[in-house]
Amino acid sequence: MGEIVWQRLGNDVSYLSETVPGRALVALSVTLLRGSRQQSATENGYAHLLEHMLFKGSKRYSAGDINRLGERLGGTLNAFTDRESTTLHLTVLEEDWQEALDLLMDLLLAPRLELVELRREKQVVAQELAMAAEDLEDWFQERVVESFWGNDSLAWPILGRSSIIRRASAKALRAFHQKSLASAPILVVAVGAHDPVGLAALVEDKLGHLPPVSHPFATHPPQAHSGRRLRRHSQARQAHLTWMTQASPIAHPDHWAELVANSILGGGMASRLWQELRERHGLAYQIYSELEALSDVGEWSIYAAVSLAQRGAAEAAMARVLADLAAHGPTEQELAWSRQGLRKQWMLGQEDLETRMARRVRQLAWFGRPLADEELLQWIGAVDAQAAQRVFGRWQERLEYTLLPG
Repeated sequence: MGEIVWQRLGNDVSYLSETVPGRALVALSVTLLRGSRQQSATENGYAHLLEHMLFKGSKRYSAGDINRLGERLGGTLNAFTDRESTTLHLTVLEEDWQEALDLLMDLLLAPRLELVELRREKQVVAQELAMAAEDLEDWFQERVVESFWGNDSLAWPILGRSSIIRRASAKALRAFHQKSLASAPILVVAVGAHDPVGLAALVEDKLGHLPPVSHPFATHPPQAHSGRRLRRHSQARQAHLTWMTQASPIAHPDHWAELVANSILGGGMASRLWQELRERHGLAYQIYSELEALSDVGEWSIYAAVSLAQRGAAEAAMARVLADLAAHGPTEQELAWSRQGLRKQWMLGQEDLETRMARRVRQLAWFGRPLADEELLQWIGAVDAQAAQRVFGRWQERLEYTLLPG
């Protein structure tokens, strides 16, 4: 681990500097803690559309200037929106880190949001939506999430709804941008080769003048829905099965038990689901489970794609695996390889500066502080069979959603 300097200013801006010896690069990010979840029903898609428009000109740079500067810096200037944040990021050489970070902050704080650029970018987003709709698995997963969370904004697609995006005006997007800055903290993270003192000075200069968050957007854990759903789609050629249950927030102690349990359930080729459905019975080519933890709630899901003839056998096998783990828990051998594998995955990820930077962002967002590797690994190592068995009990209440040809 490198040297870490972490500071929260008085106006809901935080920055973290982590120097990593022996590296000539620095991974930089500026994050606004507001994503697709913090939208109103009439704004569904604005967070993602705003992310696109941040690159279409600022008070200091035209869209062409931004592209040329990004190319000259040599890194990949990019951004992403998820359900609880919007992040701009760039990895550059040590000699360019100040100019790169200055650019990221300028894009977030002072976008032009001009009508002519908005008209063009709405067409680009429409193409992105069309591509997502053509990916049957992604389309299906969106339907599952919508059914699971009902009318809550957590269920809304991150890319937004095409009807709302088509109607978005430059005036409305500017108002959304200003509201976002007024209602969400900002995180600045630099990991790699840079000057911590210079980072602190730059953040103070560019962001120190911002007022504190005046109207924070409050979220409330939504009510998950269970039961059975069936849907047909003309493009489906096999049965797609997704089961979902509610999981813990990322800062909850149960999250670590769920992380280990997910690895045992369907996190890899040694997992129960992979071994039972694919290796022993040949029921599925693709079978996995995944866990997503957010600030106040989480999702735990299983996905399998099987032939129509094997659908019943696959569902029965999935139910058997879950029932056995809930009744008896994992074996000591399963616990051992799961904990060891997660530890090594974490340490391998730390070698990549962009991964390391993204982890620091999540730690500041959800824990309010940077976490030491030893602390995280201790939590994972402390998960025992009893804790894993207890969280497997969550699967007694689940949504079972099936997509069939039709």
